[in-house]
Amino acid sequence: MSPARSHPTAAVVTVGTEITTGLRLDTNSREIAATLTAAGLRVLETVSAPDDRDLLASLLRRLTAEMDVVVVTGGLGPTHDDVTREAASRAIDLPLHRDPTLVGRLEAAAARHAEPEAAAQIVRQADVLEGATVLPAVKGTAPGQLVTASSGVTLLLLPGPPAEMRPLLESALPLLPGAERSPARVLSCAGITESDVQVRVQRALGDLAGIGFTVLARLGEVSVVLTDEGADPDTLASAATAAATALGSACYSTEGAGLAETVLTQARHRGLTVATAESCTGGLVAAALTDVAGSSDVFLGGVVSYANAVKTGLLGVDRGLLDSFGAVSEPVARAMADGARQALGADLAVAVSGVAGPGGGTPGKPVGTVWFAVADADGDHTDMAHYPGDRAAVRTRATSHALDLLRLRLAELL
Repeated sequence: MSPARSHPTAAVVTVGTEITTGLRLDTNSREIAATLTAAGLRVLETVSAPDDRDLLASLLRRLTAEMDVVVVTGGLGPTHDDVTREAASRAIDLPLHRDPTLVGRLEAAAARHAEPEAAAQIVRQADVLEGATVLPAVKGTAPGQLVTASSGVTLLLLPGPPAEMRPLLESALPLLPGAERSPARVLSCAGITESDVQVRVQRALGDLAGIGFTVLARLGEVSVVLTDEGADPDTLASAATAAATALGSACYSTEGAGLAETVLTQARHRGLTVATAESCTGGLVAAALTDVAGSSDVFLGGVVSYANAVKTGLLGVDRGLLDSFGAVSEPVARAMADGARQALGADLAVAVSGVAGPGGGTPGKPVGTVWFAVADADGDHTDMAHYPGDRAAVRTRATSHALDLLRLRLAELL
């Protein structure tokens, strides 16, 4: 292992042939890497490995020689292809022993199996690396393990199912080297380009020492991650304030909140309710809002008015507007928002109508053209955008923009 660094390095390994063959999507590596980064570690590598004891042992041997922390998720269950314990034992040259306390906890689960071999495999989950701290299972039966090898590397073994992995990662986090650092600060932005964010934040940080930053862009949104590279907590907080000030209204959270969550929080603080009327986004705006737990006190509902008959029948859009301007137009978007607000009894409503593609575009309204409207007691507020990309990209960008328009309008309603 390399000499101690001011910023501990880490790698994340997800184990499972179902991942390496594409049969299952790996979401653990992203979540674990983000958690480690927020705790002050520098994640240099994420990798997936099949359920192969020799290959996994070789991979872990390399990573434990290069990193300060290696987190492995998966392969701790009771089946024949759960080989992480044995591979880790080989990689860091520590024997396994059977923990009697864990055996006692697993007896009830083992007793449910008619086959003696199946029961024995359940008890294999009690095999622990010598000197490891056991992380008792919160969900499921597989415990986690945390051990520091003779080389100084910290190896953390976690179960694979996200619901089982997540609470054990949280309990192990304070035990990892570097976790005493100030947590990363995440600034959430919308309505601004990645390059503009980078330039403004870099300028704002100026000569502040010990602060690292990364700009992460996704369709419709940009995040800035400020990390402790040797600064004290006050300096990190000052950096977040300076960056947020430089970003202005484009920065809607300095605590990593999502756009839908921010909209709901703003509406809740003002005692206002929200509704949606969607065409090209097909309910994605409503889905984003209802993905946030507790949204029912703010979000009343939405209408997916994909067909013109639904626009006229449920939202009261005048047929003459559709004939004169078309469904993708400012007047129709405005009428959709007004209609949703009245039909659902909301304080604010946002409407989206566009051409998501791949067909349906015209010279005057090419694919990617989207009209938006926000209606409230003071009137209507409209906007139009042209988005590049395929159908999914257009719909994703339009969803983020609709939420951002709600967010900006709510900020005006003091």
